[in-house]
Amino acid sequence: MHESTDDGVGRLPATGCGDEHLRLAQAFPLVYDELRRIAHRALLRASGGATLSTTALVNEAYVKLAGNAALALQDRTHLLALCTRAMRQIMVDHARRRHAEKRGGGGGGALPLGAIEASAGDRPEVIVALDEALTALAERDPRLVRLIEYRLFGGLDSTQAAALLGLTPRSVQREWLRARAWIGHALALEANE
Repeated sequence: MHESTDDGVGRLPATGCGDEHLRLAQAFPLVYDELRRIAHRALLRASGGATLSTTALVNEAYVKLAGNAALALQDRTHLLALCTRAMRQIMVDHARRRHAEKRGGGGGGALPLGAIEASAGDRPEVIVALDEALTALAERDPRLVRLIEYRLFGGLDSTQAAALLGLTPRSVQREWLRARAWIGHALALEANE
């Protein structure tokens, strides 16, 4: 029998060999409503023909996490961060499929960061280009990538992102300005290629 710990997600079995998926199964329902709100905001940003539903995005995030053999769930904040990253990956995969279906049907043009939320659903290549830019940025500044994931894909505000990143909301606002500038530059370069 394992001891229980209260790690911000509720009373869960202590970490041990093979317990991670049990912890996920127990913790997920505790944050499900919050994850639905996050998914709903993310999908609103990518609206305009998107075929993913809020429930489908949250459920696919769970399946993605449950299939991860190296899952090392730490606490509620960590679970939300993992789910936000999984939602990003799901939305990018979905956008890639939609873009492949639309390929040859036009598109192109500049991809400014300010237009991502408005055009992502109509132009799935925007989400794909953003993902490629984030992958490149991850080599230099993984924390900035997490901030972008939380803000754009998770729909979190500065205060929520600050809690996940262990920063002050003011620091997150400064980092967000830097993130917008970097991504805007990266997307403009890609659009000009």
